[in-house]
Amino acid sequence: MNFYESPVFIDILLIGIYVLLLCTLALTVWSMLHTARLHDRQPKEQGIAAGRIAWSVFALLVLTLGATCLLADTHPLLINGNEYNNKLWLRVSDMLINSSTVLIVVAILCAIAGMWGLGRRLNK
Repeated sequence: MNFYESPVFIDILLIGIYVLLLCTLALTVWSMLHTARLHDRQPKEQGIAAGRIAWSVFALLVLTLGATCLLADTHPLLINGNEYNNKLWLRVSDMLINSSTVLIVVAILCAIAGMWGLGRRLNK
């Protein structure tokens, strides 16, 4: 029996994955709330409402994760002759991939919009 196929090590590995997933989710929520509260106390600097931007990013993250989780595909996958049909992990993996794609596109669009606005201000 291979080291990686041992039932004891598989159980330990799965427990570790669940613990890391929960810790990551808790740290993400805490970090976003901490950042949003920290920026709420700061006044507008040079016309930029940092608190409003922080809360908007937090809301976009939560809405994107929720929407992509609800729309995730849970059809079983056939990979190397093995069928993967655990609906939870199929949904989580699809959610993370699609959320990452959506958020990267939004970040690129925001960067382009910011550069366009900066160009207009510099031309004045």
